Amino acid sequence: MSADPLNELVQFLQPESRLDLKHISVDHLVGLSGGDEGVKTLLKNERVIGSIIELTDDKVEEIAKNALLILVNVTAHPDGAKEIIKYKPDLHKNVIELLIGYVMNPNKKDADAACMVLSNITRLEDELDLCLETFMPHLNDLLTVFANVDFNKKGSNLNYLAPMFSNLSRSPRVQKWLTEENPHIPLIKLLPFCNYEHSNIRRGGAIGTVRNISFSVEYHDFLLSLDLDLLTYLLTPLMGNEEYPDDEMDTLPIALQYLPKEKKRENNVDIRQMVVETLNRLCSKKNNREILRKNGVYYVLREYHKWEKDPKALLACENVVDILIRKEEEIGLEDINSVEVPEDMTEKFEKMDEEFINSVNNDE
Repeated sequence: MSADPLNELVQFLQPESRLDLKHISVDHLVGLSGGDEGVKTLLKNERVIGSIIELTDDKVEEIAKNALLILVNVTAHPDGAKEIIKYKPDLHKNVIELLIGYVMNPNKKDADAACMVLSNITRLEDELDLCLETFMPHLNDLLTVFANVDFNKKGSNLNYLAPMFSNLSRSPRVQKWLTEENPHIPLIKLLPFCNYEHSNIRRGGAIGTVRNISFSVEYHDFLLSLDLDLLTYLLTPLMGNEEYPDDEMDTLPIALQYLPKEKKRENNVDIRQMVVETLNRLCSKKNNREILRKNGVYYVLREYHKWEKDPKALLACENVVDILIRKEEEIGLEDINSVEVPEDMTEKFEKMDEEFINSVNNDE
């Protein structure tokens, strides 16, 4: 008897295997990959994992689909994602290159699953630089594919490329590419999806990408440049159909003045919070705080604060408002990030934040 019962399945997971037996075997592995223990079992058998990877390009679409689904389930676990990126499928240097090929094939029926695997893999922080060796040459093409919402002709929407880009944008190399690549700045292609109505996943990934870039102060001047018009994209999710006095309305970006009555705020609290956190980061430098004030950010946050119910989002909003309502002579700092907060004070502030969140929850 085989030490590992999965070894017996390998013979049925080959491209030339009998179709009925291949179906049964792959279906069994789909079920197995749906639980933590099943994933651990799969990861112990390199031959089975290797066969599944090869079957993602099987001529039978149902087989290819289920093989990709297994990889989605396996890479949802950090240990699974770490193992998968080690494999080198036939004719490809690694799994990432194989999956990128699927995404960039307009006739790949289940390209969405490939996007999900890439999204899962790029969440790995320690392996991100290693992954980038494969990603970097393809980023421009992947972004072009993502920006063309009708690219895939077989029904895949490729929405999960958005969280993939967000994950990748934690890397300084990708931030530099997003903001400095010539002749076309990649970030400009991504920004419209911050307000993309048809998919929370695309909106969240686009906002997440901007948020990650905002953690690098050296890009703040670029992010708030007139050519980029970032504040239009960031403020749109926070605005409803409220009316502003004319003097306040005149300060808002042109596209946000006199919005229609049917305008509604972003319905996803995680996206709203990411927007506010990005605005907070953009408050780091004095000249950029002035830009935010001159573009009516305080007025938008004031109205948003009246509407928001989530305690964490409320706290994030108040943190930005506290900065913007103060005069620069009160702040007295060119760069807020230059302040080193003692550890005991950090703990005190964290406790105050926790108490605020609890008090809001108790009031509801």
